[in-house]
Amino acid sequence: MLETAWVLGYAYGLDDGAIANVLRGVAGLPNVELEDAQAVADALAALERGLDFADALHLAGSQHTEGMATFDKKLIERASDLGSCPPVAP
Repeated sequence: MLETAWVLGYAYGLDDGAIANVLRGVAGLPNVELEDAQAVADALAALERGLDFADALHLAGSQHTEGMATFDKKLIERASDLGSCPPVAP
């Protein structure tokens, strides 16, 4: 999903909303099985609210943790703006 999102944005120039729609379509195919469908759904929702999909997927996959650490100042700020859980800190 992550690589597909990157190709759709970089190579095809799709905006975040279009990328989210395409990925939801792919996820809904009968022969596609996601490792963590809820994390992907959460990441797609965050993508539509302005968070980078890779960052959103990392956050969504970390929901069971107490927090997430990163050097990415933009991620810290955006996650805070979105009220993301878990908290993201440097």
